[in-house]
Amino acid sequence: PLASSCKAEAAQAFVGRAATAELGADLLRLTGARTLRWVPPRTAVTMDYRADRLTVSYDDNRIIDRISCG
Repeated sequence: PLASSCKAEAAQAFVGRAATAELGADLLRLTGARTLRWVPPRTAVTMDYRADRLTVSYDDNRIIDRISCG
């Protein structure tokens, strides 16, 4: 496994918070992920799995509704 693999569990408390660049930086530090992928509503994303990537989905009001790795 990658030394810097993502740990999404550490970020679940942020579901329901506003999606901001500052929060994104905090989420990267908190989860140990190397890259962050924001996913706006109704956006298709690739299904390639990357253990070092944090994926943060948000709704039309820019409220985070899902945080996962991959």
